[in-house]
Amino acid sequence: MNTPPQQADSNMHIDTTLKQVIERANDMESRLAWQEDWLERLDEALIKQNATIERLERLCNLMAQRLGEQRESLESIQSDSAQERPPHY
Repeated sequence: MNTPPQQADSNMHIDTTLKQVIERANDMESRLAWQEDWLERLDEALIKQNATIERLERLCNLMAQRLGEQRESLESIQSDSAQERPPHY
């Protein structure tokens, strides 16, 4: 004998389902908040890394420029000393 579901059983099922839906929504909101926080942290780290890279590129270019100047200076000194007569002449 099958008896039709009673109103109390039906309400209990709805309450359980509603609690599950609310729990899932709360979990999703929590995960979303965590992901937003994590994304913000990654963005800040990326901004800092970009600033560091730009600073290092400027430093590298400056060092390359100074190295070129030193090389030119050294070549100039070497060519001047090669054109001089040795003291024993």
